[in-house]
Amino acid sequence: MWQSGLFLVAIATLGMAMKGIFARFVYQHGVSVDALLVWRFALAVPMFWLGALWLNRHKPKAPLTARQWQLCLLTGALFFLSAWCDFNAIHQLGASVSRILLYLFPALLLVIHALQYRRMPPGLQVAVFAAAWVGMLLLLIPGWQGGAIGAAGIAFGLGAATCYALFLWLSQGVMREIGSVRFNQVSNSFTLVLMALLLLPGTTAGELALDLPALGWMLALVLFSTALPYFLMLEGVHRAGASEAGIVAMFGPVLTVMMAVALFPDERLQPLQWLGALLVLLGIGALTMARPPGKAKTHRNA
Repeated sequence: MWQSGLFLVAIATLGMAMKGIFARFVYQHGVSVDALLVWRFALAVPMFWLGALWLNRHKPKAPLTARQWQLCLLTGALFFLSAWCDFNAIHQLGASVSRILLYLFPALLLVIHALQYRRMPPGLQVAVFAAAWVGMLLLLIPGWQGGAIGAAGIAFGLGAATCYALFLWLSQGVMREIGSVRFNQVSNSFTLVLMALLLLPGTTAGELALDLPALGWMLALVLFSTALPYFLMLEGVHRAGASEAGIVAMFGPVLTVMMAVALFPDERLQPLQWLGALLVLLGIGALTMARPPGKAKTHRNA
């Protein structure tokens, strides 16, 4: 059973890795970041509801407490901010660099846990954390996309990683209480509501109108990089175990970089930037593999 589980995790990882690729194809048809986000969540949230209703059809559903509702609202807001920053980063930096910046979230979780428990992490974790951030500095050396990399794109990328790390930190407790599927259902619904309240009023009908190719890429983004990967990852973790699934999922950013470099002429890294990307991937991979058994979780794709 574990072999089939790892296969499902690999397929889910490939789908998540293609998020930035699909987004770039959508952007090529003149779709704005806000319009993409509204479409993405408007199409994906009903799929999460249907999936949750099916998976939880035989499980008793206790009413959520006021605290659980509040945490779902807060995590939904954090995920909204993370997704908004992430897709702006994709728009400005490309699929490769934005994905690697987002991949810094385990290092930021390390900082959050150190502050929470008021103690320094082990020396090895500090070393790989430092290596990851040195890699990030090398990655952002001027010259990416002909020198077009800017402070706003970097801020969006780091903002996405920070909000995602906070989202994961806050979601752990409530996810254990109500289950990951139900949490995803409720928290995602709050994210969609926030999208409607904060993004929809500033998005014109013309921006929301998609031509046929843009609609096709949007459906691919929703189906293959949002909804299906979540449920495939969930089943893969169930069959193979969280630790093994986490190791396979580590290769997601590598796949994104390889596909982006192959598909988009403007996504070219200089040698020092390749070294920086390698340091980030190896550093965060070492942090992930150093987790105690059973700590890896199935996370929603930002």
